[in-house]
Amino acid sequence: MNTDMRISGIHHITAVTSSAAENLAFYEKILGLRLVKQTVNFDDPFTYHLYYGDANGSPGTILTFFPWQNLPRGKPGAGMVTAIAFAIPRTSIEFWTRRIGAQSIRVEKSDRFGDPVLQFADPHGLPIELIGTSETPSTTYWPEGPIEKAHAVTGFHSATATVNVLEENHTLLRDVMGMTLQERENHRYRFRMNATEAPGRFLDVVYDPKAPLGKPGGGTVHHIAFRTENDASQLRWQSILKKSGMGVTDVRDRKYFRSIYFHIPAGVLFEIATDPPGFTIDESARELGSYLQLPEQYEPMRSEIEQRLPPLRSEPFRHVFEKAPDSADDDRTIVTLHGTGGNENDLIGIVREVSATSAILSPRGQVLENGMPRFFKRLAANVFDEEDVVRRADELSDFIRASADTYGRNPDRLTALGYSNGANIAAAVILLHPEVFSCAVLIRPMLPLRNTPLPDLHGKKILVLKGKHDAIIPSASTDRLAKTFQRAGADVTTREMDAGHEITARDLDEISQWLSGPQACRRQDFENLPMEETV
Repeated sequence: MNTDMRISGIHHITAVTSSAAENLAFYEKILGLRLVKQTVNFDDPFTYHLYYGDANGSPGTILTFFPWQNLPRGKPGAGMVTAIAFAIPRTSIEFWTRRIGAQSIRVEKSDRFGDPVLQFADPHGLPIELIGTSETPSTTYWPEGPIEKAHAVTGFHSATATVNVLEENHTLLRDVMGMTLQERENHRYRFRMNATEAPGRFLDVVYDPKAPLGKPGGGTVHHIAFRTENDASQLRWQSILKKSGMGVTDVRDRKYFRSIYFHIPAGVLFEIATDPPGFTIDESARELGSYLQLPEQYEPMRSEIEQRLPPLRSEPFRHVFEKAPDSADDDRTIVTLHGTGGNENDLIGIVREVSATSAILSPRGQVLENGMPRFFKRLAANVFDEEDVVRRADELSDFIRASADTYGRNPDRLTALGYSNGANIAAAVILLHPEVFSCAVLIRPMLPLRNTPLPDLHGKKILVLKGKHDAIIPSASTDRLAKTFQRAGADVTTREMDAGHEITARDLDEISQWLSGPQACRRQDFENLPMEETV
């Protein structure tokens, strides 16, 4: 056994995906990881290398991706890391079950070595696990992220490697790298590394002699890296590994750390990376991930690289913001969401008729259907592309929250006012991101999502306005939406207008009276949500 040195934990894990923008949207907006560095592949400067982690980009929290656009999916298998596990508070299992399930992603629950485990795949098929622990690792919370501290991911818990051969790999891990075989569960062997409070201190090895070899591609892990303290300790590791018969590379400067690489007998690619210098050598801690950083040799190519790299984030919503009168600002912001073929100006006049004391935020839908703006795609009349509904609701929610901050508006006093397609996207936001709107006025809406876990909407007030003669919106779908909100605990008022699909003067009277009534309009505690109900 190597008694002088022991691997302390995971440094980072690098995977492959097939869309940079979709990758960023999931890991930043859904899992709540911070993008701490956007750079490029050392061997392919026209491909991003994206790094996610905690607020400081600490070793043990870093998941990185090579996003080769439109790359076919691979297949995890023997000779690969086949699952990446993050640590979460044990009390947050139900929170994450609901959050991931709301993205129309299948979540499986299990137990492993006494801890609850959530298993799912990211949008490109990469196996991800969330493991609930009583003592979460010591990492730095990212306060600007979408997840409150009580539920936030706290770095890696472990990684799982699948192997066809056992003893040679166990010998390497135990006798050369200094890991301790802590426990076994059927064909799963858990090795513990030396760090006690740092993230990523476990490596699980699953022995399956019949497992097919993994196929590289989108949704697979490229390699796993382990931590070493500095350059001197890395050179010692290089010497130790060579003496044990491993084919180890020369030291390679990766700008933010230095690396050596080798394949273990099972075929998995291992790396040993230095903790320093870290991600703040070219950006301040506050600016991490904000700008494209290039290896020095590629700086002369910056203009060409920037032109060829795809955009990371969706284009910002074209929108209008109107302040409330300074002398009569009721602290409320009404977010108007137009119908198909409308734009950001359509509903502003209506808002001024029903509430002269509120600020107005009015975005334009980003989907075009025969040249007409909408907020999400549809497959046919009244048949929605629900995957697109979820994605667009995520984007709109982020825009609304960011705009409230930009314009200095109270995030607890955001009221949706949506018409037709705009009412449907507002309903989707309420179901998927109930923290965004405190109240909502939905004019001629439909139920936009099926089989979505119900959020807790207690304390929210929603006005639904139907058209008695509406030939476009099925009355039954509007009723299902209202009942869904009621089942989730919302205070729903439904009014049927003697009208068709158009907005009438009677609608405006109802909205005006409803808005002037006593409204809760406060964020609620969304902890204890019913898990057994779906819509």
